[in-house]
Amino acid sequence: MINRVLFHLNRIHLAGRKISFDYHETLTTPKGMEEAKRLINEGEILYIISASSDKDAMLGRAKELGIPSNRVYATGSNKAKVEKIQSLGIVSHYDNNEGVIKKLRELGITANQY
Repeated sequence: MINRVLFHLNRIHLAGRKISFDYHETLTTPKGMEEAKRLINEGEILYIISASSDKDAMLGRAKELGIPSNRVYATGSNKAKVEKIQSLGIVSHYDNNEGVIKKLRELGITANQY
């Protein structure tokens, strides 16, 4: 029984945390790309979540980083972006929008300003 519990906890830990990046002026910057690559190398699960209404431009960057297209979201608004981050169980988000960062922090989600 204890071995099964330890195995399950180890699988959860090794699976990585869900972390997301805004696209424009965040993941499009050299600093954002470096941080995304570092997190991927550490085993974190990355998402791209933008207030843009079109995800086509984001898919190239996602492919470059090895992020599957089903983890790329164009939400259409900052309100919808915050809702998507919350609904996916994202634990940390990188963004350049102060309003988004403030709202995420109010919801208890770590928000990193870029």
